[in-house]
Amino acid sequence: MNILTIDDDREILDFFHHLFHQKGHQLYFAHDKSSTEKAIKCTSLEIAFIDLKLPDVSGLQLLKKVKQAHPACKVVMMTGYSTVQTAVEAIKLGAEDYIEKPFEDITLIEKVIQPEKDKQDIDSYIQLAKNSGLIVGKSQSMNEVVRIASKFATKNLNILIEGETGTGKEVMARYIHEAASKQQNEGSFLALNCGAVAEQILESELFGHETGAFTGAAKTRKGYFELASNGTLLLDEIGEASMPIQVKLLRVLESREFMRVGGEKILRTGARILAATNRNLRKEVEKNRFREDLLFRLEAVTITIPPLRERKEDLLEISYFILNKEGLSHLTLSEKALELLYEHDWPGNIRELTNVLLRGAAELEDHANVILPNHLYIPLNVSMVKDQNKFIERENSGPISDQWKAEILKRIDRGDSLNLTHVMEDLKKAELQVSREIAKKALHTTNGNQKEAAEKLGVNPRKLRYILNEKN
Repeated sequence: MNILTIDDDREILDFFHHLFHQKGHQLYFAHDKSSTEKAIKCTSLEIAFIDLKLPDVSGLQLLKKVKQAHPACKVVMMTGYSTVQTAVEAIKLGAEDYIEKPFEDITLIEKVIQPEKDKQDIDSYIQLAKNSGLIVGKSQSMNEVVRIASKFATKNLNILIEGETGTGKEVMARYIHEAASKQQNEGSFLALNCGAVAEQILESELFGHETGAFTGAAKTRKGYFELASNGTLLLDEIGEASMPIQVKLLRVLESREFMRVGGEKILRTGARILAATNRNLRKEVEKNRFREDLLFRLEAVTITIPPLRERKEDLLEISYFILNKEGLSHLTLSEKALELLYEHDWPGNIRELTNVLLRGAAELEDHANVILPNHLYIPLNVSMVKDQNKFIERENSGPISDQWKAEILKRIDRGDSLNLTHVMEDLKKAELQVSREIAKKALHTTNGNQKEAAEKLGVNPRKLRYILNEKN
C-alpha cells in the first residue's frame, strides 16, 4: 500500500516510518508544498496523512490537491492546533477523519490502512441508519449528509440539524445518538420540542423544579438536562425558544451547570446536546430573534437534511420503507400511482408522504393489495407557503392564488379525480397553519406572555392556546 505522510516535524515522519515500514507498505514523505507536489505526481497514493499546519501552505489546500490527483486516496488530517471548524471543513472536503497530536492511541491510525474496514463501516452505518428510520437511498446529497453525521457522531461536539418541516430531523438525531452509542455505550435519547410548550413550562421541562416552586408543583421533578445526563438531548425546534430561555440554555452549554426551578443547588449535566430547526437561525440572529452566542455554541457542526423534492430518486425506497414500517409490506404501488408521487413537490416532505400513503392504504377495499392513483389524495398547494419563516402569497390575487386555482382546474381538465371536500380540508389546514404561525410570532414578541400576545391578536388566551395546540 502506498502511504504519503506530510509533516514538517521530523519525529512524526520517523514515527510513521517505524509504524508502517515493517508491515511492508511503500512509504513517501513530504514536508512542504513543493515536496508534496512532487510526491503526488510521482506515485499512485492510497492513503495520505496530512498535517494541518505547514510552514508555507495550509493542510486543507494540500488535501484538495491530493484528492484532485488521487480521488480514491483516503486522507486523514493531523493537527496539534485542532479546531472544530477546520475538522468539519476537512471532512466536507473529503477527508476520512482527523486525529490530534500527540497520538495517544495508534490503533486509530492502524485502522485506516485496513481496506476491508471501509466496506464494513459503510454497511454498518447504512444498516444503523435504516434501523433508526433514516433512509439514505441513492441521492448523493443524502449520502454525504449521513457520511458527515457518521464522522462526528462519536465526537463530543454539539450538532445543529437543519431542514424543512417533515424532512426527518429527529430521525437524524436518533441516528447520531445510535451511532455514538455503538462505540461509547451512551445512555438514553430524549427529545423536547421547544415550540410545543409555553415558556414557563419549558423552563421546568428543561431544568426540573423543586416542590412548591410554582402552583401545581406538588413534588420535585427532574428536567431533561438531568434525565439525559449520560445520553443525548435533542432540543427540537430550537428557533422557537424565547429569549429568556435562550439565555438559560447558553449558560448550560457554557458551564454544563443549571439549577431546578425554585432550587438553590447547582447541578451538572453530561448530556450530549443536539438541536434541530426548520428556521434559518442566521437570519433570526440578524432580526434579533435568536442569540448569536447561543448559535455559536449549538453549531459546532451543522448538518442540513435535503428536502424530498431534491432527492426524488429515493422516493420509491422511502415509500416502501414507510409501508413496511407501518405493517403494510403486502401492499405495492401501481406505476401510475408512482408517477403521481413523482410529480408532487412534497412541501411537507417525508411526513406528508407518510400521510398520503397511509390514507391511500386505508382507501383500499378488502383483500386489495395495489395502491392506485385514485387511492392517493395528494393535497393541492395552497396560496400561503412558508418561506424564510413568513407566509407569503404566490400571486397577488386575494386570499387564494391564481396558481392554486389553476392547479385544481388542471386536474379536472386531465380527468383526475377531485373531491371538493378534500379541497375544503386543504383550505382549513392552510387557515390553521397561518393562524398558528401568527400566534407563535406574537408569542415571540411578548417573550412568551400568552395573555399579552392574545391581547395583541384580539382573542382571549384560551383561543390562543387552542390555535397553538390544535392538530392538522
